[in-house]
Amino acid sequence: MAAIASLQVNALFGKKAPAKAAPAKKATLKKAAPVKKSAPVKKTVTKKAPARKAAGAGRKGNIGPNRTLWNGWDSKAEAPAYLDGTLPGDAGFDPAGLSKPVEYLQFGLDSLDQNGVINASGNVIGKLKKVDNKPTERTIVPFNEAFDIVRFRECELQHSRWAMLGLVGVIAAEKSTGISWADAGKVLNEQPSYLGFDINVPLKSLVLIEVLAMGFAEVKRSSELDSNKRSYPGGYFDPLNFAGKTTSPEALFKLKTAELKHGRLAMVGMLGVAAQATKNGEGALEALFGQ
Repeated sequence: MAAIASLQVNALFGKKAPAKAAPAKKATLKKAAPVKKSAPVKKTVTKKAPARKAAGAGRKGNIGPNRTLWNGWDSKAEAPAYLDGTLPGDAGFDPAGLSKPVEYLQFGLDSLDQNGVINASGNVIGKLKKVDNKPTERTIVPFNEAFDIVRFRECELQHSRWAMLGLVGVIAAEKSTGISWADAGKVLNEQPSYLGFDINVPLKSLVLIEVLAMGFAEVKRSSELDSNKRSYPGGYFDPLNFAGKTTSPEALFKLKTAELKHGRLAMVGMLGVAAQATKNGEGALEALFGQ
């Protein structure tokens, strides 16, 4: 009844009945289209070229870590850390570890307590590595450490140079005289001569002269304390001035490497010549050509 009365009052006074509000529409959320996942981007990691390369595989000289390695029977073996390619002719080959830096064991002192119940002995308390083996102020043997790569390299150079001279001398002497190099001492003892001239000097005197001359040369060489000059003195020992004409360190390194390769081959060749003379009594040309 009250509702009817309120409608009548509103009609009398001209008021309209409040219209019912339309129910609010529910907001419709449109779902966004699913984002297509792009294909995963593959990261390409550029690997550094391995330190070891095959022989002749685009390398420049035999320098540094990209040098050609020769490991004999084990092609997968890595070069020792102390053979880093800084020396000419370094192919990473040292199966016996002769060039390995010297390492000393440091022992503690024994207790030397005769009255004690336990007389403890000194044990290893550390290791010492030889860092430097440069020549010192001494005469014939200037190195403090005999087994060291610096000294070994100097000895290898000396032996290789003598082998190159000796091999050429053997072939030249046998070709010009027809006398086997192994019999040259016998002939010289019977009739001392030099370059075809009779010198009438006993063999013992010749040996003494050579010993004195070589001794003087070795003393002079050992007085040099620069390792590089000891191995590569230059001057009169480089008459064609190959080292002076070469301004590039890489080119000079290649010349040193070439010299050492020829020297190593000459040492092997001289060993073969000596073996033939010892076993078969043949000279170099006779063993090679059967003459």
